[in-house]
Amino acid sequence: MAGPECLPFKTVEDVLEFEPENYKLFAATETLVRRVPIASDAPKTILCHDMRGGYLQDRFVQGSPDADSYRFYHWQYIDAFIYFSHNLLTVPPPGWTNTAHRHGVQMMGTLITEWDDGKKRCHQIIESEETYKKFADKMVAITQHYGMDGWLVNIENVVEAGKVQLLCDFVAYLTKRLHDVVPGSQVIWYDSVIKTGGLKWQDEVNEKNSMFFDVCDGIFLNYNWKDASLRRSKELASSRGRAMDVYVGVDVFGRGCLGGGGFNTVEALTAIRQHNMSAAIFAMGWVYETQGEANFLQNENRFWRLLHHLLPVRVLASSYLPFSTSFCQGFGQKYYSQGLEVDATSWHNLGLQELQPSLTNAQFEGKTPSTSSMALDTEMALLGGSCLKLSANPVPSDGSPVIYRLFCMEFEIKEPVVISYSFKCDQAGLDIFLQCEVSCGNKTKKFYFKGDNSDKKSESDSLATVFNPTPAVSFVTKYPSLKQALGNNGNDQWTTRYYRVDPSQTGEFTLTSVSVGLFHPSAPGQQTEAVTVRLGQIQIIPESCLDTEVAVSEVSVLKKDKDDGTKTLTWKCSKMSAVKYFNVHYTQNGVKHFGHSNCSTFVIGNGQSSTTDQGDVTQPASLSVVIQPVLKLGFALPLSSCPSVELKQ
Repeated sequence: MAGPECLPFKTVEDVLEFEPENYKLFAATETLVRRVPIASDAPKTILCHDMRGGYLQDRFVQGSPDADSYRFYHWQYIDAFIYFSHNLLTVPPPGWTNTAHRHGVQMMGTLITEWDDGKKRCHQIIESEETYKKFADKMVAITQHYGMDGWLVNIENVVEAGKVQLLCDFVAYLTKRLHDVVPGSQVIWYDSVIKTGGLKWQDEVNEKNSMFFDVCDGIFLNYNWKDASLRRSKELASSRGRAMDVYVGVDVFGRGCLGGGGFNTVEALTAIRQHNMSAAIFAMGWVYETQGEANFLQNENRFWRLLHHLLPVRVLASSYLPFSTSFCQGFGQKYYSQGLEVDATSWHNLGLQELQPSLTNAQFEGKTPSTSSMALDTEMALLGGSCLKLSANPVPSDGSPVIYRLFCMEFEIKEPVVISYSFKCDQAGLDIFLQCEVSCGNKTKKFYFKGDNSDKKSESDSLATVFNPTPAVSFVTKYPSLKQALGNNGNDQWTTRYYRVDPSQTGEFTLTSVSVGLFHPSAPGQQTEAVTVRLGQIQIIPESCLDTEVAVSEVSVLKKDKDDGTKTLTWKCSKMSAVKYFNVHYTQNGVKHFGHSNCSTFVIGNGQSSTTDQGDVTQPASLSVVIQPVLKLGFALPLSSCPSVELKQ
């Protein structure tokens, strides 16, 4: 594992020397998926991660063996993510950008100059119109190549009075050029330098710093604000028709911030939302850094549960179709494909994170049974490193189901769709169903996707429609892609149910939510103990997408002028937009796993085994390497249809 590293640009010269062909491995492959637009008067939320200076295990673009590395997965609450470090130009590793884009979140980098060295670099950039334009043009080229969506500009050093206008012109030029080349991108100015060139944090937007706010897309306020400064900021921004472009800073470490940060961050965010203002949450690494890595999942969920009522869930749009998720968070103790164990070693790769639920355990607060919960389970998976464990203690004895709300969306369904879900039940008599809320014209109704023995009618809902599954064999002959997936599934641990919904029979509709129901259909009065069900995957695939054909070809070893002890594999893919990532295997006494790639390149180190104690990808003396696409439809192509290349020491 490990391998190539994505690193920041540390000097002005590094930036000016940037050429895309030297950074091919660091370009994100996922385009930004669009969500349902929010109202123009709705506050926005930016998250700036600041995790121990950045570029930890996440810098390895092919992943690392440290499954406990930091990750983020509450994407449903935020609009943009800023990857932050204290280097001159911070570019996010592609794993961050890929998973952010998969969730509809913009990914931004950071330009920062600070202290004496930073002052020198800052003045080097803004020495003249020519110098700042050259630097800005390179920033735009980097943005485009890395697949990013903008920059935080953080100038934390004194600026010579005669250079302040040049600094402002630089920000204006960068913003305009970026908008021209990357539609929808943004530049955010950090509240630091004022119009005299002094480094004086204002904790508000006012006449001292508004010259920068006026030429970019927003301002990130410092953290020591008061209620009066929020009122003044809102008034000034509103006078420009830009009330939501002021992002009020919240430091999770609590440095001078209302409430003291930590799990009391809710106090500062509440004060911000009382003014209906946008927020910028800084240093979310606090949870991981101070509360311990072992309890990270529990504490991270606690942190966001405290804030969820202040962070409206963003709604998925039709551009998310085809929709598929196995709930993997981009790490695992093992790696699974089609429910089968492929690699028994631990791993971490944010680029493999699947779409995470829109709703959390906050939905169960104050409800019965109060012990119902959803939790990540790394004991097994259908695809990736984890599944979703649904627990209830107990399932209601009257036979009514426990409902777990998972996703909020607005999917316009105008053609037939295949809907499926995969699950594993250990308790006899326990069953689950999929519940979808839909709108048809001005009516709202529910679709239930149940097991073979479920009744066609719903006594509790006259507007409900119940679908029973279609045998998998019926799909095999109709859909070539699905045939490949079913033929590749050699395990019996997971139950998968398939359904076909045809709008010509139901009428066209908009799918607005997906939930799972857990119940005892046969003997509801006899069940009193705690139960669990593992949910491995949900798929909602327009029928036309099942005609997708993906082929990998021209797998080769890149020739190098100098032997550096590595082998670089490259290949071509007939439809990259249909691929989530590639598995890289090798055959030597059976099929073994090298790792993953989000692009059509993979670097193998020199050695005798696939994974060393240090986690490096290494190359046996002679082997055959196989490239296996994992499709966005939610399955990997069978190895028998994947090309290979012979490698020799």
